[in-house]
Amino acid sequence: CRRPYRERLAHKRAQARSINRCKWRQELRAEKKAAKKAAAAPTNEAKTPTKEEIKEEKYRLKKERRKQQLKEREKEMLREKKERQKKRKARELHAVGGGLDPVVAAKRLEERKNKKRRKKEQKDALEESKFFGSDMDVFEKVFNGTGEEDEDGVRTLEMGVKCKDVVIGKGPTVENNSLLTVMYKLKSGKGILIDSSKKFVFRVGKGNVIRGWDIGVIGMAVGGTRKLIVPPKAGYQGQDIGAGPGALLYFDITVISCT
Repeated sequence: CRRPYRERLAHKRAQARSINRCKWRQELRAEKKAAKKAAAAPTNEAKTPTKEEIKEEKYRLKKERRKQQLKEREKEMLREKKERQKKRKARELHAVGGGLDPVVAAKRLEERKNKKRRKKEQKDALEESKFFGSDMDVFEKVFNGTGEEDEDGVRTLEMGVKCKDVVIGKGPTVENNSLLTVMYKLKSGKGILIDSSKKFVFRVGKGNVIRGWDIGVIGMAVGGTRKLIVPPKAGYQGQDIGAGPGALLYFDITVISCT
């Protein structure tokens, strides 16, 4: 009688194992289905990006900006190239033989040169008016020089250079192309000493010195002293050498030797 009991017990255990196994498989299938549904369903929760994702996004944005900058630069270069081509075509068209009759083109070129020359003359006149101010009329009056002495013994020479002999020399007379050794002092209009030398050598009329000296020393004799007042046009133009831009220069020159 023990044998049927054991058989019944084994049969029950086998049934229990089969029931548990079936339940586990069913649960596994259900969990997989639920996971698929959750993955397919949209979620409203904000996903926090990782450091790698942030780095990749920054790199992508930087690359896009660089690409946009290159496109803008190419557009700018293309625009400048078109402008240059347009200007070159205009120059070729208005040049002598550049799409026009040579006679007409040459005439137009001459007119353009004259126009530029007139503009330059007007500009120079404006600069002179700035340098001299209210003395412009006086400067124009004495520009070429009269050589006549006024009441104070001052003579006006070429280019408005004024001179006055303080001491009359008794040696050889200075002429153009003479080699001179002089002693000089340069002062501003306020009497401030700017430059001086006890022995300065130069050749007259060769451009070794300012134009005012080449004009002002002609006629001096060895041992003589002369005061010169040099305007900017015969001096350093609008440069500032210590007396201010466009200021009058006052020289005291003594001739030491002349050959």
